[in-house]
Amino acid sequence: MPLQRIESEIVREKHAFAFPMRIVGTGQTVQVVVNDDALVVRTAMVVGAELKAQLEADLTAFEFLAAEKFDHGRATADGVVVISASDVLGFLN
Repeated sequence: MPLQRIESEIVREKHAFAFPMRIVGTGQTVQVVVNDDALVVRTAMVVGAELKAQLEADLTAFEFLAAEKFDHGRATADGVVVISASDVLGFLN
């Protein structure tokens, strides 16, 4: 089942940002966690507020990656989709 964007706050976690996405056709959501390393793959090292700005600039791409991983069964047992640098590098190649 595909995922879709919902308006929600992006929350800072330790070395990552998290936001929910809804499973289309249901009321269920999954948590998407974007590790900091995924945010600096294409750009020079950024820190602090620049990390969140980079996430927001690339949010559509991260949502697409999350949906792809979820569709291929690559969520954790508790329904979390984690996006790391290796996911971004695979997407870019």
